[in-house]
Amino acid sequence: MTIAYFQTLNVPTEAGPDIRASFREQAVPKLLQHPEINCVSVYATELVDDPYVDDGAPPELVVQFNVADLEALATVLADKSVLEQLATPENATVSSEVFEVVAYDIEGVAEPAKRTAPLSFNVRYYAPVTDEQHFRDFYVSHHPQILAELPGIRNVFCYLPVAPLGASPHPISICILGNEVVFDTLEALNESMKTAVRPRLRDDYNAFPVRPGPNSHYAMQRQDFS
Repeated sequence: MTIAYFQTLNVPTEAGPDIRASFREQAVPKLLQHPEINCVSVYATELVDDPYVDDGAPPELVVQFNVADLEALATVLADKSVLEQLATPENATVSSEVFEVVAYDIEGVAEPAKRTAPLSFNVRYYAPVTDEQHFRDFYVSHHPQILAELPGIRNVFCYLPVAPLGASPHPISICILGNEVVFDTLEALNESMKTAVRPRLRDDYNAFPVRPGPNSHYAMQRQDFS
């Protein structure tokens, strides 16, 4: 099992570069000192050329760190030195998410590869949904398998919400399901959006037996630290 903790920061656009730089230079090294944290990722938004979605202004910073299980996460989030690094910057709003990470096979690849390509397209589905479990069950049994056929794709992940064992330092979002696809470059992602696979994904979306609630789609450059 891998558990991912995400923290999303919304700050004034002009403050975004400084917030990201500060987090990379100051918070990341201190987070990596914790023995339970095996990697930290910092995301900054890019613009994607998707013919079907335009979700407006993206968050200025998304942070992820991975641990082995929920017990390890509880240990991390009880550590005051970690909480200092996750504190809310001035003029920011912050939400968090806790997920079990599920990796999917890629067309023509023997087994899921380690996530190393730096361009992530992150999707979130939020409540309200009339039947959350039915929605998730249908999604994970249909959508990732089509995503895996996108030309140039390197990874497909689904993020299944789980309740942390202890308190979270920030409000937990109402996300009911996350998805991430990974490419080498923004150009590779944009090219994949022009292929015949993209309309198939839209057809699958329209076939969901439970209609999704609010959702978001953001392309992000990701830096991984370990």
